[in-house]
Amino acid sequence: MIADSVPPLPRRSALPAGFAEWRARLDRQQVAPVVAVAGSKGKTSVLRAVESIFRAGGYRFATWTDRGVEIEGERQRGELGPWSRALTRLAAGGLDIAFQELDWATVPTISAPGGAYPIVAVANLCANSEACFFTRETTQARRALRLIRSSIATAGRMVLNADDFALSEDGDLAGDPGSRFLVGISADAPVLRRHILQGGDACWIEGGSITIREALRTQAIAEVRDLPSTREGTIPFAIQNALLATAIARCCGIAEDFVVAGLASHEARPESMPGSFNVFDFGSATIVVDSPMPSWFLRTSLRASANLGSGRQVRVVGPMLDVLTDDLAEVGRLLGRNGGVLIAHGVWPAERLEHLRQGVAGNTVPPIFLQAPNERTAVQQAMNMLRAKDVLLVLAEDPEATVSLIQRRLRRLSPRNDSTTAKAS
Repeated sequence: MIADSVPPLPRRSALPAGFAEWRARLDRQQVAPVVAVAGSKGKTSVLRAVESIFRAGGYRFATWTDRGVEIEGERQRGELGPWSRALTRLAAGGLDIAFQELDWATVPTISAPGGAYPIVAVANLCANSEACFFTRETTQARRALRLIRSSIATAGRMVLNADDFALSEDGDLAGDPGSRFLVGISADAPVLRRHILQGGDACWIEGGSITIREALRTQAIAEVRDLPSTREGTIPFAIQNALLATAIARCCGIAEDFVVAGLASHEARPESMPGSFNVFDFGSATIVVDSPMPSWFLRTSLRASANLGSGRQVRVVGPMLDVLTDDLAEVGRLLGRNGGVLIAHGVWPAERLEHLRQGVAGNTVPPIFLQAPNERTAVQQAMNMLRAKDVLLVLAEDPEATVSLIQRRLRRLSPRNDSTTAKAS
């Protein structure tokens, strides 16, 4: 138990004050209660989990994600105008808090109201891939991180994923441990353990439970298997999202009971974030809709989808034009592992398709490789071939259309036949 191995170091801060006290302090400092979430992947998933916690506490909030602005759960037309209205309501007391998703590319053009965020969470940067660390996108992300750090209010805090070593290499884990709240799967991971030994607040998994350590007190608050978004703990990054959401809420002073209730009621609804590892039960098979991604993030999605069924792995991919051509061979190798079926659709530049094929062929037992004219046809073809315990992973070029297609197919299934009853999450 980590509590038994940590010396009682002195801390300047006590346990987090309640939310009302946190808001009152921000008001005195003239800092708007806007929490920012950044990262290379999974930002919206983290925000939706945070929303569920604040909803469980009865708080009123606005959210700005890449899908637009929502105020108290209602989607708004436009972005800048509704966000301005949300900030006005925050200042007047009509809203309690707001959450803003930060995209690396737009960080230089978006700043916190008043120039400072009280809390910034960073979900990930490179998933511990050397190949990722030297890409143009990561160079842009590191510049954005420097700007984000400069946008944190005095006495503000950063919530950081200690399992992504690129964040520690980039200097985010240096300095006063009281200014950071770290999360990780295991408290024995070097970065997280060092932070805990320095007296910093942290959150991790121990004995199957979400465990938090604050002001030198350690407690388990929720069983991972009880959280719907994790599918009984089979989706590793959903566990990480729950940890990040927990840390954000605790930094705001949200009580443990609300954290637990919010995580227990949170389900990753495809309608609110299509293409963010949406999971559908298709009889005794499973369908997952995710987005095209480079190999360093694809490994995580493939590992999670493989945990959802013991049958064949069926994959559907399009041209993936945002993935570097040099990375496509590794993408193909990963998609073709363990045999199964791989369906490529759409118009592929010859060089890119050849890279994918070379990667697929590099496996000891390559999959059956098929081609389809478009995504809709490919998805329908894949669904028709599913058998018991199979898992279909669609890296959707058009996630909204793909999710709608799958949902329509599920609605046509007879609810009287147990073998075809389906549920989405």
